[in-house]
Parts: sequence; C-alpha cells; structure tokens
Amino acid sequence: MTSTPTLEILHPLPALYAATAHALPDFDLVDAKSLPPAAHRLLVHTGDMTSKLEEFFADQMTLRVLQCDHTPDHYRREVVLCCEKSGQAVEYGAIEIELASFDETLRGEIVLGHSPLGGLLNRHGIRYRSRPRGFLRVAPDMRLAEMFQLPAPVSLYGRTNQLLDANDRVLASIVEVLRPV
Repeated sequence: MTSTPTLEILHPLPALYAATAHALPDFDLVDAKSLPPAAHRLLVHTGDMTSKLEEFFADQMTLRVLQCDHTPDHYRREVVLCCEKSGQAVEYGAIEIELASFDETLRGEIVLGHSPLGGLLNRHGIRYRSRPRGFLRVAPDMRLAEMFQLPAPVSLYGRTNQLLDANDRVLASIVEVLRPV
C-alpha cells in the first residue's frame, strides 16, 4: 500500500524545509511490511531512534543541528545523527519538541542542541514511548543526497513519529529518515 502523505503527518518537516527555501523531497507512505529488513528493524518499534541506531551501528550517536528555532513552549530543529567513531551520517531528522513538558534543566539541555532527544530523555529517566504515525519511502533531494553522501539515487526509508509521555501527551513530533543500510 502506497499513498502520498498529507503535510500534517509530516509535521514539522514542511516548516523546516520552507525555512531553507527548498521544496520537500517526494515522499510516499508505505506499509511497515514493505520496508527492507534493516529499515524495518530500525523503524518499527515503540522506543527511541537514538538507542536503536546506537545498537545497530555499535556506536554512540552525535548530533549535528542544521537549523533551529524556538519559543518558550516549542523547540523545532533539523538535525543529522552521526556515528561518533566514523562521523558517518545515519539519520536525518526534523523534530518539534514540546518544551513546556520538561523541567527547566532538561529544557536547557534540549535547546543547547548537544545531544539527541532520546538520549537526553533516557539519561534523565523520563518515561516515554514512540507512536509511529506512518512509514515513508523518500526520493532523496540534493540536500539528503549530500548529507548521506549518496553516490547514486536510491530510495530512503523513514517514519513519522510522536514521542508520548506516560499520560499519552505529545512530547515531540518527528520525521526520521535513514541513510541506506
């Protein structure tokens, strides 16, 4: 099953892409069963991507913030997660974090942009879960091709996701796109 996603399910990606004056790459919603095995393993779960990527690549993830903006209640950023040892980019992310859901100390760490959100939540003992809203096949644009150093056009896979607290309140809305694995 394939369909074109609505802009709402891609939140906050359209706003972050618009800020760069680039058109969104072509995306299709796909069924989880149609994901390639490695992408399925990394995307179909209710945990955080940081932990899954660290386990899969047997390396710590570092965060590179491409752009960000925030208000007292929301922090939106476009990021790349990279393997610490090799520096290889393994995930592109667009995330909007509900800052009002966290205490002042954690809000400060989030806004600093030094660590992926999943790692911060784990380190601070915050209970949460992922609620994948859909799985994506992405035709990489020039930005994604450069980030992932793709020698030729290939389909990328990702998910649109929400992190929820123990009371099912949204902590963050995220679009996560993996490099080919």
